Amino acid sequence: MPVGAELCSIDKPSLKLQGLMSISLFSQYFFQAFTEIVWYYVIFAIPFFLVFWVIWKKYWQPKRIQVVQRATSHHFKHDLAFSFSSFVVFAIMDVLLLHLEHKGYTQLYFKVDQYGWPWIFISLALVLFVDDAFFYWTHRAMHHPRLYKFFHKVHHESTDPSPLTAFAFHPSEAVIENAMNVVLPFILPLHFGVIIFWQIFSMLNNVMGHLGYELYPAGWTKIPFLRYKTASVHHNMHHQLFHGNYALYFTWWDKWMGTEFQDYEARYEQIFTRKTKPSAAVSPTMTSSFNRVKVTAKVLEQTYVFEVDDQQSILQSALDQQIPLPYSCKSGRCGTCKMKCTEGTVIMKKNAILSTAELEAGYVLTCQSFPQTDKISLEK
Repeated sequence: MPVGAELCSIDKPSLKLQGLMSISLFSQYFFQAFTEIVWYYVIFAIPFFLVFWVIWKKYWQPKRIQVVQRATSHHFKHDLAFSFSSFVVFAIMDVLLLHLEHKGYTQLYFKVDQYGWPWIFISLALVLFVDDAFFYWTHRAMHHPRLYKFFHKVHHESTDPSPLTAFAFHPSEAVIENAMNVVLPFILPLHFGVIIFWQIFSMLNNVMGHLGYELYPAGWTKIPFLRYKTASVHHNMHHQLFHGNYALYFTWWDKWMGTEFQDYEARYEQIFTRKTKPSAAVSPTMTSSFNRVKVTAKVLEQTYVFEVDDQQSILQSALDQQIPLPYSCKSGRCGTCKMKCTEGTVIMKKNAILSTAELEAGYVLTCQSFPQTDKISLEK
């Protein structure tokens, strides 16, 4: 999160204190840092949300990554609330960095000739590479069953992310997300301009990754070198499918570690080859047909084969066709409709019962599951 503006605008001479910063002085700088972070959010995230999700939603619909919008006002309110809690964490860390920078503990500098122009570009490349690597490995670690609910679960409340999701973190995750902003200035000599560029690039990348629409051009994933820059589809698939596509800026860690979804490039190009422009007003629970998906469901010794409208949950489509799949509450809370997906991919609108271990094993709630592939196989 941007620390550059705080470093530039706060009156540094007033920071000449012995020992720790006073509570009143900390409160003053915290409020200023928090306010400026909120303004960054208003400048970067809110306009993208209004343009793509509110005002010109129908115009941009052909570029929508997930054809049917599954995000609701619940998700928007959730993301806003946790974004502001993240800003509190970011502001505290930023004021701490500012205080330590003034005391001479960091390697921040303001004159280019102190290290020369070559180091400006080398340090920028190092910052992006290290930040990207740190994000990949910490992000992947936070998906571990023992860590997930304490760090990353809040962020994954949105399976159809919007720009409001970009900074919706649990406070513990917010500390990790902002860690490199605080740590790297102690390790590397960093020019103030490098810090500013890094923060703006990071914020735009984060908003674009959660935009829900693909703005990169057709063929991006085929262009040499540029193909390693994550497109919006890359992170959107992570929110959809959970395990995979952990990268931040660049795709190489996912490629090196074998965690990139195999159909990433195909999903990307699919956006530009759609023959039908779906309506933005279609609800996930409506029965109007867009694509038909073949589902094979084995319940005990009985096997059922039926077609599903991909705008309708698998359970509701089955019940409409008099197919007796198990269910009870139909709200994703009881777990009665739990089945194991052995072929294909589905996305769950809501999950309040399945553990991370069950999700990793392939279990889904059919009442909340919407197909993402042409064939789905389930078994009870």
